[in-house]
Formats: sequence, C-alpha cells, structure tokens
Amino acid sequence: MGLLLAATMCLSVGVSADENVRVGLYENVPKVGTGDDGAAGGVFVELLEAIARREHWQVEYVSCEWSACLDALEAGEIDLMPDVALTPERRESLAFHSIPVVQAWSQVLAPVNSGLDRMESLEGLRLAVLDGSVQSDYLREYARSEGLDWTLVLRPDMQSVLGAVTAGEADVAISNNFYGRRHARQHMLVETPITFDQVGLYFAAAPGRQAERLDVLDAYLQRWKGEAGSPYHQAMEQALEPTTLGSEIPAWAWPALAAAGGSALVLALMALWLRRTVRARTHDLREANQRLEHLLESGPVVLYQLNAQDFKLLWVSGNFQRLFGFDPETALQPGWWEQQVHPEDRPTALRENRRLLQERHMVRELRLFDGWGKLRHIRDELRIVPGRIQGQGGAEVVGSWTDLTASMEQKEALRQMAHYDSCTGLPNRVLLHDRLGHTLERALADGQVRWVVLIDLDRFRNVNETLGTSAGDRVLEAMGERLGRLLGPQDTISRVGADEFCLIVESPPLDTGAVPFLERLLEVLREPSAVGGRSLVTTASVGMATFPEHGTTRDELLTAAEIAMAVSRSVGGDTWHVYEPGMGAQTEHRLFLENDLRSAVANNELLLYFQPQRDMRTGRLVGMEALVRWRHPQRGMVSPAEFIPLAEETGMIQAIDRWVLNAACAQLAHWDQEGRKIPTVAVNLSARELHDETLVAAIQEILARHALEPGRLELELTETMMMEQPERALAVLHRLETLGVTLAMDDFGSGYSNLAHLRRLPLRRLKIDQSLVRDIGYSRNNESIICAIIALAEALGLDLIAEGVEEAGQQAFLLGEGCRFGQGYLLGRPAPADKALQGIDA
Repeated sequence: MGLLLAATMCLSVGVSADENVRVGLYENVPKVGTGDDGAAGGVFVELLEAIARREHWQVEYVSCEWSACLDALEAGEIDLMPDVALTPERRESLAFHSIPVVQAWSQVLAPVNSGLDRMESLEGLRLAVLDGSVQSDYLREYARSEGLDWTLVLRPDMQSVLGAVTAGEADVAISNNFYGRRHARQHMLVETPITFDQVGLYFAAAPGRQAERLDVLDAYLQRWKGEAGSPYHQAMEQALEPTTLGSEIPAWAWPALAAAGGSALVLALMALWLRRTVRARTHDLREANQRLEHLLESGPVVLYQLNAQDFKLLWVSGNFQRLFGFDPETALQPGWWEQQVHPEDRPTALRENRRLLQERHMVRELRLFDGWGKLRHIRDELRIVPGRIQGQGGAEVVGSWTDLTASMEQKEALRQMAHYDSCTGLPNRVLLHDRLGHTLERALADGQVRWVVLIDLDRFRNVNETLGTSAGDRVLEAMGERLGRLLGPQDTISRVGADEFCLIVESPPLDTGAVPFLERLLEVLREPSAVGGRSLVTTASVGMATFPEHGTTRDELLTAAEIAMAVSRSVGGDTWHVYEPGMGAQTEHRLFLENDLRSAVANNELLLYFQPQRDMRTGRLVGMEALVRWRHPQRGMVSPAEFIPLAEETGMIQAIDRWVLNAACAQLAHWDQEGRKIPTVAVNLSARELHDETLVAAIQEILARHALEPGRLELELTETMMMEQPERALAVLHRLETLGVTLAMDDFGSGYSNLAHLRRLPLRRLKIDQSLVRDIGYSRNNESIICAIIALAEALGLDLIAEGVEEAGQQAFLLGEGCRFGQGYLLGRPAPADKALQGIDA
C-alpha cells in the first residue's frame, strides 16, 4: 500500500506583491491574539506572517471582537479573518480556502471535581460561550433536538467566557481545545470529558474578493504540512506546547506553613502538590494523545501497518478517507488492496512485496483508483520492523502513502506546453523538429520520398485586428481540423508560427503527383469559417520541398519550403509553389529589400513627385497629386510597383502614408509662401488607414501644423478599399468629411461598385481609371463605360477627373463627352517639387 504528497507546486499564483492585507485580530490565544507586548501572535498569525514575507504582502491587523470581526469581513472592511470554522451556513456567506490550517474541537471546561461527563449532565446549567461562534449555534441546535434545557451566557471574547465562571456568572465555559488548554488553569478550570463538534479552522474572506490570496494560502499549506521543520510545524509546536506546572510551592502557601509551623501540614501540602502534579501529568498525556490524533487526521501522508507474513492490513490512519475517499474499515477487508491497484501494476507490486522481506526497506511507485474513481499515482515507502501481532512475536510492515498525482499531472502539463500549441492542440515547432528528424531517419533507410509543406495564411493579421484574437483562434482551430481530414494518421500537422502550419507527408501520392495534392490543399483551406455569425474565407500561400530532391536534412528541407512559400506570398497568395533552385536569389532580394524599406523613412530616403491635374479646355492647373518615390542608397530609384505592395504586406504602408501626408502638406504650404497658387494636393491612402482610429486626429494635426485649410487636401481611396468593409469605411469617411477634407474615389471603373452604396459615400470627386482611358479609340466597350461614368458623376453631382491622358485623341474624346479635368503625361509628367511647376502658370 502507499500514499503520496504532491512534491512540487507553484506558489506564484498572481496575487500582487507589496499589497496591503487587512486581517481581523481577536483574542483566542494560542490560535490568534496579542501577547504581553501587544504584538499579534498565535498559529494563524505566525503562519500568515511567514507567507506574507515570501509573497511581499503588507499585513495590517485590525483589532475587533469576534462577531464584529465577522461583520467587518462581510462588509469588506477587512480582507482576511483567521481561525474561522467552516460550516454550511458560513460557506454561503464567506469564502474559504481548501486545506484546513488545523482541526479543532469544542471543550467543556468546569471547576475541579465537577463530575460532568456527558452532554446531558449540563441540563439546567449556565454555559458561557463566545457570541456568534459555531459553539453557540451547535449548543442551541443540540438543546432543541435533544430536549435539553440550559442557559447560554454569551460573551464577546474568550477571556470573558472563562472569566464568567470565575465571577460566578456561569457554571461552565465552552472553549476550543487550543484556548482551553492554554488558559483554563488561570481560571481554576479543568477540561471535562465532554467534547463536541470537531471542525476545520481556516482563513475566511468575503466572497469573490480574495480568491487568489486564498489559493496562495492553500499552496503553502499543501507544501508546509508535508515538510518537517516547516513554518507550519514550527507554529503548531509552539501553540501546542503544554503549559508546565510550576514545581515550587505556591507563594500563598508560605504564610499558612509559617502559621502552622508543623511538619504535618508540610507533608499534607506536599501530598496535595503531588496529587495535583500527577493529575496535571495525566492531563498532559491526554492532550499529547489528542495532538497526535490531530496530526494523523490532518496530515497529508497516510500511515499504515501490515502483517509481514501475509501482508494483511492491520491499521491505517484516520485521514485515509479524507485523502483517498475510503473508510478505514473498508480498507481492512481481505483482498481490498489488490482490487484497487491498477491491473498493470498489480503483478509487479506483488513481486515487490516478496522482495521486501529480504531487503527490509523499499520505495516504489504504483497507481491505484481512489474512492472517487480517479487514478492516483502513489509513492509507497515500506519498512520491516519488529512487532507483536495478536499477542505473538513477529515482524510488521510500516509504510506510508504519498500522493504524487498533482506532480505527475504538472509534469504532463509542462510536457504539453513544451511540445504542443495551446490554441490548436497541434504539435509545435519543437515537436515538429523531433518528428521531422525521425522521418528523415526512416527516409534515409528506405529511400522513399517525403514531402514537407509550409502554409502561411494570407493577411491573417487583418482577422485579428478586425474581429479580435478570439475569432482568429477559432479560424486557426478550423484550419487544424481541416488539415487533419486531408492527411493520414501517420502524417504530422504542426503550428509553427502565428499564422503558419507545417505538414510532413510520410507516404505522398506519387502516382498522381504533387499538383492535385496542393490544389486540393488550397481548396480545403478556402472553405468558409463561421466567425461572429458571418462566413469568412481565408486563403493561404503554400510552399513545398521534397526529400531527397531538395534536401536531406531538416534545415535544408524547411529552408526550401520556406523559400517556395515566400514566392507564393510575393505574388499575392492563394497559390502554391514547389521549390526550385533559382528561388533563393529572388527571396533573398525581397528579404533585403524589406529590411531596407523599414529604415527608408528614418533615413530620409523617400521623396515626393508631383503630377499636375488640369482643366483640359483651358490648361488651368486645378491641383497636384503627390506620388511617393524611393531613392535607395545602393539600388537607386526603386519602382513603386515593387515596394508599395511590399509595404502593404508587411504593415509598413501606414508609416509611409503618414510621411506622404505630412510632406505633401508641407510642400503645399511652401508653395503658398512662394506665392504659387496651387488649389489642392491629392494624396493616396492605403486600406489599412480605414482601420486606424488615429487617422482623423493625425490629419487634423498635420493640417494645423502647416496652417492649411482642410478643403485643400484631397484624399484618394480606391473603390476596393471602400467596398471591403462598407459600413466601417462609411463611418471613417463621414468623420473626414466633417473635418472638411476633399474625398475622391481613385481607379473608378476598374472593379465592381455597389452604386446604391456609392450614393451614401461623402465623395467630392471620381477619378476614371487609366486602363479605361488607355483604350479610347481601340475599345468601344470601354468608351461606353467612360460615357456611363461621366453620366453617373453628373447625376450624383460629383467632380470628375480622368487619369492616364497621354494622347490628344483621348483628351478630345473626354472633352467631347463632358469630362473637363484630366491627369497624365500629355498634361504633365510627375516630377520633384522643384521641377513640378516648370512651364505651369501658377
């Protein structure tokens, strides 16, 4: 047999350090109270002080009488109340921790030779008891249920309870065993055989206010109760130390001796003193026995005794039922132990029993089912000792059970945390590397092909930023389940990043090849996910590497798959690529370009070009559009078509947007100082800006900094941006309209617009997409679309400007159909600020 104490625990449970803790203090020494020096002391105080020093709590004691302390606790005026018995009624109104500090019982104290020996002998007496205590509640209920008649004399503290008998106001006093043992003799009272109502004593708190601190108390109690010499046992030993009876004859006896002057009186007094000493020593032995029983009942380790001949259980400590859910008498039944041990551990345990007879001492671990049906891990320590069994000489086995279940569960939890993703339950990167290593060992042995596939969810950051991380977690869980349906049980699916998965395909379908597998993979990932009552479609960028073609080590295969995945990401995602040797250079270029772009703003490498917008009839300047350019210190001018998509993908586009806004407004203010009359400056915004709550405030601050009227700043947004989340876009656009800036829809006609929604947008201008203008004279369909856009703008009362006007024929067509304003190479090329106005009357 055996039992087990949780060997390890975590004492850091989240209670704030250096936090003030208000603790109720009432007089009930030795459990709690004040000493002669006025300082707080007792078992509960010493235990709390030891914990407070380790947890950096600042303890403040609030003196109060018992019932007043309870009222203050419920009102939140104090945080903790020590020495509170746990009853069903108090469980409804107070919060308790789980492990009792001590077990206590109620004791009837009476004058010497009272003759009281049972509850019924208290009939008709006056019983002094603490007001509001569990003893007072118990005595009322007991008298009612048994038909007894006694009078309760209620007192506010324990000292006055015992003092009531001394003062003749009560016949007996009701005390807890701790206080009575320490103070009864001071009031000429002794303990009677009458005890009742054994209860556990705890720290209590108001419900819902100190849950974390109660958990801290439980953690220390669980640890310290099982450690010899711990602060808990030191406090208990001091509290339970019996009060010694002085060996000197009391001072009051000397006048009597002097008056008597005879040896007979001296002998009589000595005889009386000896009788009292024997009585006191007998009482001390009874108290020591009670303390031993208390330790056995409240301890965390089960002790037991076996017959060494047949290993029959002879005795088990009383805490067996509390710790393992079995009545001790049940455990004494023949064959009980064998039935409870796990079937897989039973043969080994029986062999070890026989081995114990030779080795005399053994420590082992085994599993058994407790009285609640839970499987427990037990540390069982056994030792052969001399003994007497049923009056005959022989050997006995003494042993102890320590519960290791909590430690085992903690180790398993740590293993799960170290090797598995907490969100999806899939293997993490650590376990992936381990499994990939084993896969490659098998592949090198059998020479068969293996696939390594990396998956990056496209723009997954938008899901978290827009719908929240909980919605993102649900999408990730759904992805993990889908991949599990696609692959076989021998394959591995792991989550290796915030939005990345890795697949190890042990037996790839070589007969059909990689293409059908990868196409099916993209289809599975595109399946809609139900999030927040809406259907969300998520695409992915996929890269594949194969063993042994693309590598024979973990690093080689993972790097190849990473490069192939980066290529898929660079072309917009929702596609796959199998690694090819030439991909490395392309990925390296993109990597270094991304790194350099991150410092472009700080290093003043960005600059603005400006392209004029004109009235095509008169040539009058109506505005300038600001276009960002990047002059790389080594590569020279980098095309916006190359770095703008990269900035959008990496999230750097917002920093670039803010720089362009400030630089464009600064240039417009500079032109004002030079006396140039530029009506407006137009700036393109990215889609991310519509999700930024600081956008409006930032624009307002930039306009104020450069002393510009809001209407001179035109913000261009694409119809795709505004239709992506129309309600959110509408709210942001209305705030910008209130600010007074001009709003324009860029690239109009290049996609599909909801015209009903278009009417709700606070737009001032539409810009005809240059792809439509480019086909004037070549495509009747595009010309018809342009005519429709011109009619739509007129119907909605919007200004209209055509982009990409490069030929005279295009300009003539647009003017003929009613579009007056244009922008393009025919009307002026983009140029730096110092050259943008050359040849323009402004």
